[in-house]
Amino acid sequence: MGSFGDEPQVVFSDERGLEVDFVDLPEEGLADIENKRAIAYEYLDAFVENRIAYYRDPKKLNLKKLLAKDIIMFAARGVQNAEEFVAEAFRACESSSEETVIGTTWQAIVSAISSDTLDTGDMMTVRDGALYVCELKSQKNTTNSSSFPQELRELKDKCEAQRRFRRASSQPIRAAFCVLRDKNATDKVLTYEPSERDLANQDIAGFQYRYLTGAAFWQWLTGFDSEKGLVSDVSRINNGDVRMARQECIDRLQEEMRRALQEHNLDDSMNSVLVLKHLIG
Repeated sequence: MGSFGDEPQVVFSDERGLEVDFVDLPEEGLADIENKRAIAYEYLDAFVENRIAYYRDPKKLNLKKLLAKDIIMFAARGVQNAEEFVAEAFRACESSSEETVIGTTWQAIVSAISSDTLDTGDMMTVRDGALYVCELKSQKNTTNSSSFPQELRELKDKCEAQRRFRRASSQPIRAAFCVLRDKNATDKVLTYEPSERDLANQDIAGFQYRYLTGAAFWQWLTGFDSEKGLVSDVSRINNGDVRMARQECIDRLQEEMRRALQEHNLDDSMNSVLVLKHLIG
């Protein structure tokens, strides 16, 4: 991927701090929209390969993983038998795994097509003379009122860790909380102020961060207004055998369920699934 645009150099200082210096390279590749799109499709093709490997690996998804779900919740939702449970629990496990992997994929894509941006597990970018340490979420509902303070605490800690490192440029370190998808584009600086009764989060009182969502985030880092602007033709994604691998995984899980019920002389009711959870889950 190094042939496209500005490429970051990562070096370790004599105090074991991470110093990030950005080297200006010819911009012909990165400035070209089609080259940016080619980078995105390459990462999305890798995402597809990841999903195929996930479906085909019994260690990643098996009957025990399904039975670890809340059986009573599925029953209360109207799931009536073991076959339906497998289908519903499979989708729940799949969705959880996909959100994690696609979030990592989008972070890698954004970093790859954005100048002066580096993905080292945490995304960092140089903008307006400052190094921004970024927390990237796929959508707003990935956090709630309970988890959001912890996300900010981790972001604050990452910023403080960067400040402790010796940096040749001595540029300021700032925080950015970014959301990929949001119909309302937002770009504003916020300060977290917990209530007096919120004793658990007083340690992050006064923490200031830039909050960017939707088109504002995309414009800030990539020049596109959304992921749709970047990936304009989804038919270019090489989805290969992913549909077949997915169906084979469902079939395998259904067979695992049937075999387990038979081995324990259980019928296919949800009560039997609940018993099975306590036997082998």
